[in-house]
Amino acid sequence: MKYSAVLLLLPMLGLVACKPQAVEPAASAETSPAPAAEVAAVDDYPAVLQAAGTEPFWGVRVDGAALAYTTPDTQQNPRHFVGVRELHDGLLRVQGGEGGNAFRLTLKREPCSDGMSDLTHPYTAEFVLGAETLRGCARDPALPVEAP
Repeated sequence: MKYSAVLLLLPMLGLVACKPQAVEPAASAETSPAPAAEVAAVDDYPAVLQAAGTEPFWGVRVDGAALAYTTPDTQQNPRHFVGVRELHDGLLRVQGGEGGNAFRLTLKREPCSDGMSDLTHPYTAEFVLGAETLRGCARDPALPVEAP
C-alpha cells in the first residue's frame, strides 16, 4: 500500500515540475528605454536639442516632438508646441499646428556658425511659425560647443 501511494504521487510531482515558470523581465533599462532614447534611436538625432538664432534672437528647445519657443521677451513664458517628429531625406522635422499656429522646425546635419560667436554648432536650423521664418543653428545641449 505504501508503494502504491508513492507511485500515485510520482506522476503528480512530475506535472508540478513541468509547470511553466514565469519569466521575469530583464531590467527595465535594457528592455524599455526612456521615450526620449527611443526617439533618438529611431531618427538618429538627439532627442533633446537646442536651436537658436540671432537678429531677431530666438530659441527653440526640442524634447522629442515637443518644442518650447522663446524670444528675449518671452524667456520666462515660452510658447509650447507638440507636433510630429520625423526624419525625411536626412533632415529632422518637428511640425504641427494649423493656420497662424502652424509650425515646423527643420534641422540639418551641417556645421553652422551663429554669426556672433566663434563657436561651431553641428546642425543648421530653420523654424517656421505661421508666416515667419527664422534661421539659426542647433546643438545637443548635453555636449560642449566646439570652437573652430
